[in-house]
Amino acid sequence: MDLKVTNNRHIIIGGEAKKFQVAFVKNRKRISIVVTDRGEIQVRCPLGTPMRQVDALLTRETDWLDGHLNQRIKNKRLAFQEGAALPFLGDCLTLRLAPWGKGSVFRCGDDLWVTRVDPDDVDTNLDIRRPLERWYLRHAQAYFPSRLTFWARIMGVSFNNLNVRNQRTRWGSCSSRGNINLNWRLMWATPRVVDYVLVHELTHRRHMNHSPAFWQAVQSMIPDYQECRNLLKSLGSPW
Repeated sequence: MDLKVTNNRHIIIGGEAKKFQVAFVKNRKRISIVVTDRGEIQVRCPLGTPMRQVDALLTRETDWLDGHLNQRIKNKRLAFQEGAALPFLGDCLTLRLAPWGKGSVFRCGDDLWVTRVDPDDVDTNLDIRRPLERWYLRHAQAYFPSRLTFWARIMGVSFNNLNVRNQRTRWGSCSSRGNINLNWRLMWATPRVVDYVLVHELTHRRHMNHSPAFWQAVQSMIPDYQECRNLLKSLGSPW
């Protein structure tokens, strides 16, 4: 389709200003919103469509756009190859693959090495992904307990057991018995976002719901919790 972009405008989505393109298409019958493969927002309109009508449509569909753009971020998966970027508690580590060694994973500066990887015969799942997941899990098991204890002491609450799990759909949970589950994938987030999740779950020790009182308690500990929620929402999964 031959599209002629005639205007560039902005809309607030998820607290951020996003640019969108408006294209008037000959013989088109209705307005539609398209999100391209590169994540660009484009509104395709019949000739003569008033801009106020375009703006009104985008305002109505802000939630849909927010979810659609976030899903695209989540669907971007890491290519397990030399030089790939790996998030780790606010740092960006560089994946390094080496044929030597005994199949270990270790950090050296901002490089994260996975050894015993044969570039001519790589089983991505077995040789790279699984060792990386075990490395992240070990660091999560070392990092989470001290931070959870720190916040529990400040908040004046207690918890029973902490379990670090391999979950796909939940960042954390707290049972009525005080058992807290945390997803090791939180290690992909910044320390501030991790703290927000810990405070969120510990707040359930007093409010087993998401009532206004619950969110007030969270905000008393994490004043910028809403920003942390948005960052967590857009975090997605590198793989």
